[in-house]
Amino acid sequence: MDNDTAKSETIDELETNLHTVASALRMSEAQNIVKANVITSMASGLIPVPLFDIISLTNIQFHMIQTLAEHYEIPADNISKSLVTSLISGSLPVVSILGLGSLIKSIPGIGSLAGSGSVAIISGAIGYAVGQVFIRHFEQAGTLEDFNPTSAKEYFNEQFKKGKLIAGDLIQEIKQRKEDKLPDPETNSDAA
Repeated sequence: MDNDTAKSETIDELETNLHTVASALRMSEAQNIVKANVITSMASGLIPVPLFDIISLTNIQFHMIQTLAEHYEIPADNISKSLVTSLISGSLPVVSILGLGSLIKSIPGIGSLAGSGSVAIISGAIGYAVGQVFIRHFEQAGTLEDFNPTSAKEYFNEQFKKGKLIAGDLIQEIKQRKEDKLPDPETNSDAA
């Protein structure tokens, strides 16, 4: 092999490695956008007023799609809320559970607590699923104009199931952090 061929192969290999690293970095940043959205979505599920949580969730998802589009350098001028709504509403069981959880909040007393907890997890799962659907779409060189919510429905449902587990894990992590920060009652009573 001559020197020029060896240099050319080395350059090709470096370009391939650089492309792989750039793709991994782009994906990692996209996943961070989704994770932040999951947390924000879960917080919206804690809004005590029925149906305001759903309106808030739709706006959060709209903003996440817009942020992901910008991250992938896709024009986000023509994005419409109907895109988010059609994706989420395309999965009837998800909408039914979310709506029911939101309406449970209207029951005085226990309804607010029970409804908020379930809606927080469902909201986080929806945020995760929407994010994964659009990451996959954008990674495959899709745009907002050629996105088809009907064809994404099956993948959305798969990711929604994963999202429920992730949201549940986040809640457990938050609870654990709170417990770790609470002072030991026996230590405080001895000091008093």
